[in-house]
Amino acid sequence: MPNETLSKHLFHWENQHMKWAMRLRVALFLAQALEYCSCRGRALYHDLNAYRILFDQDGNPRLSSFGLMKNSRDGKSYSTNLAFAPPEYLRTGRVIPESVVYSFGTLLLDLLSGKHIPPSHALDLIRGKNFLMLMDSCLEGQFSNDDGTEIVRLASRCLQYEPRERPNMKSLVTALTPLQKETEVPSHVLMGISHETTSLKHTMSLTPLGEACSRMDLTAIHEILEEIGYKDDEGTANEVSNPYIICCFKS
Repeated sequence: MPNETLSKHLFHWENQHMKWAMRLRVALFLAQALEYCSCRGRALYHDLNAYRILFDQDGNPRLSSFGLMKNSRDGKSYSTNLAFAPPEYLRTGRVIPESVVYSFGTLLLDLLSGKHIPPSHALDLIRGKNFLMLMDSCLEGQFSNDDGTEIVRLASRCLQYEPRERPNMKSLVTALTPLQKETEVPSHVLMGISHETTSLKHTMSLTPLGEACSRMDLTAIHEILEEIGYKDDEGTANEVSNPYIICCFKS
């Protein structure tokens, strides 16, 4: 994935902040990806955060690190930041499908604020009717109050203490879809990315694994994975330490 992570574009941008329309697109694409996985029996995704969302050569957001999902059927969480962890994880050490919705709510806060704000602090601002303090100052004039209020409302629902009070992914997709106002504008335009330059740069700077994936050479991929010591059945240690390998291999 040549255009880095959501974390980079939200928290560490250099030339252009992420536009409101693109932030809404990220939220929708992520909700769609998680709904798709949930419908196919993969409802658990551990440690969902802005580092797990990557941007392809077209500037479209993609969910990565599917190894974390593959090894999650027992509900045990392998890595998490406790300040952003779902309440049920703090109680039991396990996550449930509703925990993914909670993590999605923390990502909505990231998209709103351009910062990684602990959910407890954000909820205090929302309850105190100070939710405008959550908004990224770079977004001034880019969104209507109604749209901003709706995203705050969705984030608040996702961050409910009781899992049963959180929405499901299907309802989040339904709520986010009508907020998309620039659907005809390509993602690379909204991101300020030169499409041709990005594609050329990506082609010229592929790693050996990337080149093997681009050729769909499964023998070469297997040899590279063996060389670096990756074992598919060894659990999450390798999966977590090599998230980009998982993303590249699956794509």
